[in-house]
Amino acid sequence: MRVKRKSHNLDEALLHHVKRVLGAATETEAIHEALRAVLVGEGMVADLEAARGEDVFRAEFVRQMRAERRAASARC
Repeated sequence: MRVKRKSHNLDEALLHHVKRVLGAATETEAIHEALRAVLVGEGMVADLEAARGEDVFRAEFVRQMRAERRAASARC
């Protein structure tokens, strides 16, 4: 990995929160992990958009998900 030293103005509270949530040891690690998470999210969105209108889940899986969601909302 090639690293370039940068200087940015960051929200300290936000950075501290991200560091804690990600379990990062350093601020640099937290920033790198957060950037990677953005890329993963973008890939997931692209995959979902590409699959729009297609049967990407087995029918039984969809039925099970719906049943679990109904059961969970009934408990609330």
